[in-house]
Amino acid sequence: MIEIKNDIESLRSLSQIFTPSNFKKIVRRKDYSYTNNRINKHISLQTPTTKKNLIEFVYQELQTNYKSEYLYKNALINKLLLGKYSLNTTTIINEFKIGSSIADFVLLNGEVRIFEIKTELDSLDKLSKQVSDYCQFANKVYVVTHSKFIDKLISEYRDSNIGIIEYTQQNTLKEIVEAKDNSTYFDHLTIFKTLRKPEYLDIINQYFGYLPDVPNTQIFKECVSLAKQIEVKEFQKVVFQKLKERKLKCPDLLKSEKTPYELKHICYSIDMNKNEYSELFDFLNQTI
Repeated sequence: MIEIKNDIESLRSLSQIFTPSNFKKIVRRKDYSYTNNRINKHISLQTPTTKKNLIEFVYQELQTNYKSEYLYKNALINKLLLGKYSLNTTTIINEFKIGSSIADFVLLNGEVRIFEIKTELDSLDKLSKQVSDYCQFANKVYVVTHSKFIDKLISEYRDSNIGIIEYTQQNTLKEIVEAKDNSTYFDHLTIFKTLRKPEYLDIINQYFGYLPDVPNTQIFKECVSLAKQIEVKEFQKVVFQKLKERKLKCPDLLKSEKTPYELKHICYSIDMNKNEYSELFDFLNQTI
């Protein structure tokens, strides 16, 4: 039997187990101290169990009593990437800088869709600036949120292109307002800055047949200048296709039933290799 202190502080502490940084320690350094310390502090075990069972138990407790941001991200991975679309045709980018904002979840499929998460624990203070930035790059922008914000968001974005999705009490995703196309807001510089240097050099070279012959300190500026010669909707499509080339190392292991539902987003975020998945499975099979 597993028991947990069902207070918010315990749940908040246990929710920190579900972070990429913690699982990087687990799969890359066999460092279990952070997870073990939190489990020992907040969980009482009447009989031995596996780490996998503990992870599943804590996740269920969070779903019921402390809907942290990780639950939203993990639902998006499981319901959209693994449930609705295909890893062969879809790319997800997490914590992606767009303008002066960091997008929680970017889905690249037939178009660019951004999902900005606002849990019941969050404030909406920064949302207006965030969605303004995202509309300069994404075809569609959604706010994924708790029921307590739904009416306010419907009212605030009634005459906009912004979509609204509710993360329900049943831990599912319910589309409340469908997002509309943002292409009239596209901005060359915002789109360009989503690229890594090798990516934008490749785009410029392929599109124009050459790279600017300038010192390295001026290459960014000159490439932006060339990019602005491309019609903005076409440029967004070119960038979108380049970003889609960012592929997972082990998509089959991510999809595998052996990889727990509760950890799909973490495994995607870290982009584990085969050895790291093996370390993860070893960790989950440990008895405590």
